[in-house]
Amino acid sequence: MTPEHIALIQQWGYWLMFGAAIIEGETFLILGGVAAAADMLDLGWIIVLSIIGCLLHDSFLFCLGRFIGPKILSRKPNWQPKVNRISMLIDKYNFWLILGFRFAYGLRTIIPFALGMSTITNFKFLIFDFIGGVIWVFVFLLGGYYFGSALQVILHKLSLLDLVKEHWIISMVLLFIIIFGISFFVHWRKKHNKKKQLKINMEI
Repeated sequence: MTPEHIALIQQWGYWLMFGAAIIEGETFLILGGVAAAADMLDLGWIIVLSIIGCLLHDSFLFCLGRFIGPKILSRKPNWQPKVNRISMLIDKYNFWLILGFRFAYGLRTIIPFALGMSTITNFKFLIFDFIGGVIWVFVFLLGGYYFGSALQVILHKLSLLDLVKEHWIISMVLLFIIIFGISFFVHWRKKHNKKKQLKINMEI
């Protein structure tokens, strides 16, 4: 990898991590951790930027629910059943829901919106959302970081490290495909199991 390539990654990589956190793209955070393990990005900076992006995403949706929630629901009536369901979860789990909603695939956009429409105070949401955001960022970024570190050790022992560094674009694309494929399979499997369980319950 040439110095120009490294400079390009360092120039745009931090913005990519910031944007990935805003759209809650775990795959890019994992890749960011891998890049940090390869000394292409600073791990501390991407952690900070990812947390900020994550909080911006959640706070925006929370404010939408708090200030114009009913108006949005009138335009998106298909959201109403989800909001009703989440309202019951809020009553049951309270701050635990704020801490863990980023791991609830398919509901991560609607949950902070529904939280904004609930009686949870702004301060309570900000505090627990910050804690949850830190946990979410650390799980995926550090997961990518340690995965990248272990991968470098393996490639070094197999005498493939220089080859990967030389063809880094192809290597990153393949890594992205592998991580995305695993994420897609896990998501599909959860959705499939959920439909299967629902079908069993209906038969009963």
